[in-house]
Amino acid sequence: MRLKKYLKVILIVTIGVALVADIAAAGYMFNYAFSKSGYASKTSGPLKKNDRWLLKQKQDIWEQTSKDNLKLKARYLPATEKTDKTMVVVHGYGSASKYMGSSVKMFHEAGYNVLVPDNRSFGMSQGKYAGYGWKDRKDLNNWIKIINKKIGAKSQIGLYGVSMGAATVMYTLGEKPKNVKFAVEDCGYSTISGELDYQLKEMFGLPSFPIVPTASLFADVLAGYNFYQASTQNTLKKSKVPLYVIHGSKDTFVPTKNAYLNYDYAKGPKKLWIVKGAGHGEAMKVAGDKYKVNVLDFAKEYFK
Repeated sequence: MRLKKYLKVILIVTIGVALVADIAAAGYMFNYAFSKSGYASKTSGPLKKNDRWLLKQKQDIWEQTSKDNLKLKARYLPATEKTDKTMVVVHGYGSASKYMGSSVKMFHEAGYNVLVPDNRSFGMSQGKYAGYGWKDRKDLNNWIKIINKKIGAKSQIGLYGVSMGAATVMYTLGEKPKNVKFAVEDCGYSTISGELDYQLKEMFGLPSFPIVPTASLFADVLAGYNFYQASTQNTLKKSKVPLYVIHGSKDTFVPTKNAYLNYDYAKGPKKLWIVKGAGHGEAMKVAGDKYKVNVLDFAKEYFK
């Protein structure tokens, strides 16, 4: 009997220690990956040449208030000559609108209006926690509504995103945004949970279970969304918007397999380009002018 009681105490203590360790690890992961005071507060570093170009351009700062009462902001650069064609450029994790100079310049010089939002908790926008594209999809859909309201019935919109911005674009397509003619996603992940699983193993050498499921509880309570619901498999099947999937062959941050998944899930006209030798977010840099030609040709095909 004493042995049974002793083993029971040992079991209870072991389970208790495991639970405390899981909660502590999940809490650390959530703060590191989601909180503005953690890794999410880091920026992409110093401004590059095209970023400085962006900040010097004539632009307006647009605002919206999200359903959870956050003030969100975006940069709007009107085209040199009036047009009803607008590109929405969405930044990645740890970045902001001011770092999207190369992408903005590419579309602006092609003659399009360009809107560059700061996702919640990044750049000029309010928020304590990153939305990883899932929470941001509603915000992006609101930006699209604002464009349509300002430009009118003839509005034509193209979506372009990199990394988390690409996931944001693909998740937003599930909302069936009005007047969106095409979308380009560069190195986006299919699921948030899959990306967190991968990063936990790569960065810390830890198993995803039970840390990621516990971290999802933190996200549910504090950030206001369940990241297990985020999946391009579910959102892209609701869309017939033409999709251009671009990914680097040597992406070790968002594995290249995500590109093949996203391409398979897309139900409308679609195109896949794996840029040989490119790491995460490096497709434009590695491919150079070919990147601009391919992306702008795709835009011209669907902008009427």
